[in-house]
Amino acid sequence: MAKTIWRQLLLAGLCLSAFGAAADSGGIPTRIVVASAPGGNIDVLARILAEKLSVAQKRSYIVENRPGAGGNIATAQVAHARPDGRTLLVVSTSHTSNVHVYKRVGYDPIKDFTPIAKLAESAFVVAVPSDSDITSLADLEKVAKNRPGLLNYGSSGIGQGNHLGMEMLNARLGIKMTHVPFLSANALVTALVGKQVDVAMLTLPGAFMGVKAGKLRLLAVTSQKRVEQLSNVPTIEEKIGGDFVMTSWQGLVAPAGLPAKDAAELSKQVANVMAQPDVIGALDKIALTPQVSTPAAFGQFLVKETNRWGDVAKQSNIKME
Repeated sequence: MAKTIWRQLLLAGLCLSAFGAAADSGGIPTRIVVASAPGGNIDVLARILAEKLSVAQKRSYIVENRPGAGGNIATAQVAHARPDGRTLLVVSTSHTSNVHVYKRVGYDPIKDFTPIAKLAESAFVVAVPSDSDITSLADLEKVAKNRPGLLNYGSSGIGQGNHLGMEMLNARLGIKMTHVPFLSANALVTALVGKQVDVAMLTLPGAFMGVKAGKLRLLAVTSQKRVEQLSNVPTIEEKIGGDFVMTSWQGLVAPAGLPAKDAAELSKQVANVMAQPDVIGALDKIALTPQVSTPAAFGQFLVKETNRWGDVAKQSNIKME
């Protein structure tokens, strides 16, 4: 079902982007770069944004997918593009964590970019197979302490949000579980359902599918408040206290040097787009909630996230070449 929705939104995005290009024949399109392959949540979000901005500004916005190296290739290329407003980048958690995980990334996540706006976010969910003996975070803590290093947890890749989040949970609970990385979020869900790993942080679409199929049990969500569709699942903060809020988020940046007035104007236009009912509805189908901020607020958020994941990566010794 989720794949069908993604395909429909992707096709709609391609058609409307083509319409925008035709209406702006002879003009230079604004590129919204996505550092991942077509079809995922970030790509769908970027295409919706491109469609709406093309109509609002009566000029073309196009989406350009550049996957590779955990997003570092595309991000470095945008960092060195001209700050003329014609090149934008959709960023996510990895934008603030890769600099601490990889030996070289080719960019500074703060200094090399002009923040435009935070776009949307979605909670992670701590999940186990439905027939697991672990039925709560308290159970997870107890079992892990009784079997240090023997429980394993999966992620969608080294340095990804759910990898860092599980390491943060390890530290907060005072436990040690073994990390098993997979190549994608879909591969992670398959592995958890197949009991190749004991526990994992999943994105909401994967969690919804697993629960609907009767294959997964959800222990807690990482958001500040409970998720409406999962009202019986507590937040991590409810169970262990303190500040444990993390989300899978997306935002929009431009190369450093974009004039502040241009960034502010684009941010307002983005906010208008994200507030449209059809956009809210389309994003809800892929479990994203619009969370738009000003350039200044998004800049502060990026600094906070970069510092937080730096601490987690250092404490957990997460490194890649």
